[in-house]
Amino acid sequence: MTYKFYDTCSLLLKANNLWEEDVHLVLSSITLEELENIKTSSNKDADVKFAARKLIKELDEHFGEYNVIVWSNDLMEDLTNSHLPLTNDSKIIICAKQYMTLINPEDEFYFVTNDLCCRQLAHLVLNCPIQSFIEEDYRYDGYQEIIMSNEEMSFFYS
Repeated sequence: MTYKFYDTCSLLLKANNLWEEDVHLVLSSITLEELENIKTSSNKDADVKFAARKLIKELDEHFGEYNVIVWSNDLMEDLTNSHLPLTNDSKIIICAKQYMTLINPEDEFYFVTNDLCCRQLAHLVLNCPIQSFIEEDYRYDGYQEIIMSNEEMSFFYS
């Protein structure tokens, strides 16, 4: 079986495509907390807040189809032993490390992040492949031309 452990950034980017692959999705409770904070933050962009709300709804629709590792003070020892600072990224990485101990050694495990600092820290701590989620066919020219049907236009204006 193949497991992919997503951090918050990559999970937000991969929303709507999470269940297209034949892999088992794994998250940290820290990621869920970060999504909640993004959703309610007054400092976040409206698009990011919308993406977080949409992702939370998608996770709710697929409840039970993914695992969540809950951060607890018991994991602080691993954090200290790894010489990582106490940040959300390091907590997510330690949760991934904890989950790796729960699966069969024959199974494939990937840590997925689009955060460069998190990738570097994960590379130091985890002995697994680290992937990034890259949106396919996305080229930003500064604007997008969208042709809508009358129904889509009506929805857009409402």
